[in-house]
Amino acid sequence: MAEIYGSYAMFHQRGGADHAIRDSQNNTLRSRSGTLLQRFIAWAQPPDWGSLLDIGCGTGPLLQSAAHLRPGWTLAGAEQDDRVRDRILGIPGVALFHAGPLSALDARFDVVSMVHVLEHVADPAGFLRQAASLLAPGGRLLVQVPSLAENPFDLTIADHCSHFTADTLTRVVRSAGLKILHVDRWIPKELSVVAGLPERAAGDPPAMPETGSTAEPTVDLATVERMVAWLHAMGETVEHLAAAGPLGLLGTSVAATWLASQAEDRVSFFMDEDPVMQGTRFLGRPVLAMERVPSSATLFCPMPSAQAHAIRERLVRMKAAFRIEIPPPLPRSVL
Repeated sequence: MAEIYGSYAMFHQRGGADHAIRDSQNNTLRSRSGTLLQRFIAWAQPPDWGSLLDIGCGTGPLLQSAAHLRPGWTLAGAEQDDRVRDRILGIPGVALFHAGPLSALDARFDVVSMVHVLEHVADPAGFLRQAASLLAPGGRLLVQVPSLAENPFDLTIADHCSHFTADTLTRVVRSAGLKILHVDRWIPKELSVVAGLPERAAGDPPAMPETGSTAEPTVDLATVERMVAWLHAMGETVEHLAAAGPLGLLGTSVAATWLASQAEDRVSFFMDEDPVMQGTRFLGRPVLAMERVPSSATLFCPMPSAQAHAIRERLVRMKAAFRIEIPPPLPRSVL
């Protein structure tokens, strides 16, 4: 992990821009961080004035969204080093940038956010306790992680120390001594948890960590092994499809990146619906818009089959002229 983060650049293939996700209501592309923050605000109804710290702020997409959605808030960002300091301090409303351990930060915030951070740390409960110590009275901790149960491709990411389900995420939040306030799936294939400090009367002893689970079963080792087998089957599928003609992969995120690395030279191109990526090259291959994909080509959707099926139907409605293939369903015992 030290080697990875020593040369890591957030969203490097996108020039530092946040991931775009498709809004199912109006079929438009929106910032992932902006969508998450908007849905958190709709649920929490925070006042127009307050303070927010984004831990693991990266290039600042959540802080930029906060500056737009809550211009009265005082904002702060935290990272492991100083590489993005100037970029973060240039965001309207950002008054503080902190580099280094959270224990050295002497401040309190109404909202502390951790978007795609917890899966990267070796001691998630301990890290949550550090983050919770930065909450003001009545403050809210917003945690966002990938959902393993919905997306087995999370297993392919080398620097993810933990892979969360709704059950395991709520367990680790409770083990940090925090109170679960809300669990949701505000972003597709991701889990959102809002937590707060437990309330206690003056003189009461500190609250003990909670125990218990959600209705979702814990993903056990046998389930993970079935997920791994399903992932390896994708490579066989790509080899079969590539033998019939030009083959492309949908998207340029984790799933397509991993599968292209497994398929070596069998993948000819990527297709991405995000205009930021169209016309660029990724892993040495062109990134095409839908209308630039040859009619003789096959497009493979490397994602869980339910989502891939919905995307195929949408592309067909958009008059895609090429063949679209999707993976087989995950075993029922997985989801």
